[in-house]
Amino acid sequence: MSLREKTKCLVRPFISVHAYLRKEVELLRHIERCYRAAKTRSAAETRSTAIHEAGHAVVLIALGLVFSAVSIIPDVRDGTLGRVYLAHHDRTADLHALPREEVNLRYSMVYYAGAEAVRQLLPTHPNPDAGASTDNRLAANLIRSSTGGDAKSADLLFSLAKRRCALLVDHYKPEIQALAGALEAELILSAKAARKVFMRSLTRRAGRLLSFASKDEVFRAFLRRLNLPTRAN
Repeated sequence: MSLREKTKCLVRPFISVHAYLRKEVELLRHIERCYRAAKTRSAAETRSTAIHEAGHAVVLIALGLVFSAVSIIPDVRDGTLGRVYLAHHDRTADLHALPREEVNLRYSMVYYAGAEAVRQLLPTHPNPDAGASTDNRLAANLIRSSTGGDAKSADLLFSLAKRRCALLVDHYKPEIQALAGALEAELILSAKAARKVFMRSLTRRAGRLLSFASKDEVFRAFLRRLNLPTRAN
């Protein structure tokens, strides 16, 4: 092997390692900027973000849907203040267990839950829908895909998703508050840790999981407030 060929063989791995290290350094810098942004925002903004993300996570847990983590660390690249991490395989697992329309309805409730949690738990917040434009768009896309574009059916599902979301948030207010407090302290929680906070709060207040069945008294009371018949919905 000539000297030139030997040099090329040595240079190639060096270039690959250099490119890898550069990406890692950029990632670490990005993470540092995100953490710095989280530490410098106001207490009120941190609280509203924690309530918003806790609303998403609690409804996911309550509906038996899976996720990876929940965070209130802002992303300085895309401008988000926090997020719940949903992996592709999470959605696939849910689709195997339930009809597609039911999964879409449940995820629509999850997407609406962030702003709804702020609306109910922070009633003096000047704009509870702040940062919810992407959530609303994703919910709308899921509902439209379930109805095949039929406007009347979509309107009914929009209403159902929002009403059920409001009921879930109202029922699980203590769990949302508990999870928001944990997020304010830790900034990010794994799904396992979030579920522990949820179950600890539910057990402490002797609460129970809410189902949307005609025999569930909480749901029956909700239907009575809407002047709807108390049959399975």
